[in-house]
Amino acid sequence: MSIGISEDVQVLDALEHSLTYDQTVSRALVHRAAVSEVFLTDAHRRDDAEGVRVAAQWPRSHALYEPDAAGFSDPVLLVETVRQAAVYTAHRFYDVPLTQRFIFCDLRLDIDVPQPLRVGATPLHVVLDGRFTPRDNPPSKRFEARFTTTVHVDGQRCGRASVRFLAVGDELYTALRYRVATPVGGPRPARPGMLLSPTEVGQVRPENVLLSREGDGRYGMHLATGHPGYFEHACDHVPGMALVEAFRQAGHQTLRRSGELRSHLMTGCEVGFDSFGELDAPVTIRAHEHHAPSAGPGDRSVRLAAYQGEVVLARATTTYRLHSNCQPAVAV
Repeated sequence: MSIGISEDVQVLDALEHSLTYDQTVSRALVHRAAVSEVFLTDAHRRDDAEGVRVAAQWPRSHALYEPDAAGFSDPVLLVETVRQAAVYTAHRFYDVPLTQRFIFCDLRLDIDVPQPLRVGATPLHVVLDGRFTPRDNPPSKRFEARFTTTVHVDGQRCGRASVRFLAVGDELYTALRYRVATPVGGPRPARPGMLLSPTEVGQVRPENVLLSREGDGRYGMHLATGHPGYFEHACDHVPGMALVEAFRQAGHQTLRRSGELRSHLMTGCEVGFDSFGELDAPVTIRAHEHHAPSAGPGDRSVRLAAYQGEVVLARATTTYRLHSNCQPAVAV
């Protein structure tokens, strides 16, 4: 069975037409404070009204999005790239003002072919070939859209992703932000010395570990507001990307707790954001392995939720694949 390399080359030629990788886009247009945290390099509209192609370059190493022990790029880096692409498209092609506040509602990532994510001797070139679909007749004073895309890495299609968000002014943001009062009582967060080891949560650097174990299927989430990655810029709530990373880490630890000590790559992630999380209240992650009928052979799935008190901040399902199952089906 051929994996269609010539077709991949043709796809790359088509997708990269007029896209460049020489410099990053403006950091303001992707809501980043540091240029080093901008991964997009270019974008253009396709001929159809909602089509957009976005180029990105991934570094071979990064302080937060570090390749794993098997050499695969961090899948959360792909989530962040899609987030940046949605924000950039809204500002550049749909004239959403830079003063608008973005609220992400849900996201989904499916990596069908992990092999292109393996880091080599040069930075990886990424093309998102997507559709940006604004909501028709949204309520006044807000912009709502969904960005769906296929993901190509160094010319090979590896998966697909989707995000939905709102963009609102300060007044509406404040109303939505404080619509649900999250209780701040309860046990204090565990001390840093109680954090899990990087190996247990699929991380490389100790400073990026977010979790301590609080009981059977329960984890405490620990956020240092001075962390240069999770708090790349000032934020008045628990960042959504930090919740995504906490879910990924809790999924890894759940599989290890069940006796699966081999190394896995997260190949699927579906997250729905329900409420804003407060920075001065403990966050608890609850996780249990889930036997999804749609999972591929050897894939493992974990169901998760993040809570502050009884308030649900977000829910997720993450899927993992053994590294030994991430290789090409045939030798080339």
